[in-house]
This record gives sequence, C-alpha cells and structure tokens, in this order.
Amino acid sequence: MSAATRSPSDDQIERVRAATARWIVAAREITGATPRRLPVPEVLFDLRGRSAGQAVYAKHSRRCHIRINAGLLAAYPDNMLAVTVPHEVAHVVVYRLYGMRAKPHGAEWKALMAAFGVDAAACHNMTTTPARRLTQYRYTCGCAEPAWLTSIRHRRAKAGTRYQCRRCRQVLVADPPENVSS
Repeated sequence: MSAATRSPSDDQIERVRAATARWIVAAREITGATPRRLPVPEVLFDLRGRSAGQAVYAKHSRRCHIRINAGLLAAYPDNMLAVTVPHEVAHVVVYRLYGMRAKPHGAEWKALMAAFGVDAAACHNMTTTPARRLTQYRYTCGCAEPAWLTSIRHRRAKAGTRYQCRRCRQVLVADPPENVSS
C-alpha cells in the first residue's frame, strides 16, 4: 500500500493537533505574541500529492489553517511531527506577525525555525507518489525533437485545439498511437 492510500489513525491525528498547539505556545513565548494575535490554527488532513504540509492564509480575515498530507502522516508519523508540523506552524506564525511582506522561507521564518531547534529545510525527503500520473503522447512538427503532450492536451487536440511547437511555431501533429509514454 503506498503512502498516498494510507489513512492516519485517530491517535496520529490527535498527536498532530496537540503538536500544533505546543508549537504555537512555543512561538508565543519566543515572540512575545498574545493568544489573540497568535491563535492555534485549524489543522486539516486533506492534502494530497507530494507536499507534506501547507500553511493557508486568508488575507482579509487574517485566519490561517494548516493542511497535512494524511497519507504521509500515516507512513511517516515521526517525521511529520518532528519536521512538517513545526515547519507549517512557523509559516503561520510568520504570516500572523509580519503579513505577506515576509518571504515564505525568508529570514523571519529561518530565525523562528532556529528558535524552535528544527532544521530550516524547505523540502522533505519522504518517499511520495504523485497524486496522479498523466500519460504523455508524442507529437511532431518541423523540428528534429518530438513534443510530448499530456493526456489532457492530447484529448483537447483530438477535439480540435491546435498546439504549436515552442521552437519552430509549426502546428503539432499526433504520432501513431504506439508512441505513448506513461
């Protein structure tokens, strides 16, 4: 069973929510922010694909929530708790304190991660499977190199949409069906 198809246990979900609250309390102590300025964000477990987590901001209400990849949580619970949760909490804290002017992995975020005692890496190293894999279809034009269109664009081309080569600007023509890459 791949990481994308596993479901986290209720205990794992509760541990992530509790860890989120603990990291927010730690951030309040580090920054001197009040609970009103730095509330505990809602945690959703609806993220899919290659991302381990995502901090989401609503500009006008200044509300934030964190999305966690449930499949990766089920497969790598310790890594998610130790790295992903503080990573996403740091994004929320930086947004709440500095607004949109702070860069996502900028100086403020790195300083907070250092204060947390967590490596300030922007990417995880957990094995993932893509949310979906699109079939590639070979197309030709006047160039020596073939062009590859995904199944979505291939379907559109069959329905009449015309695509041009980026190099020679000629209209792309579909190759025989055996030239397919999945």
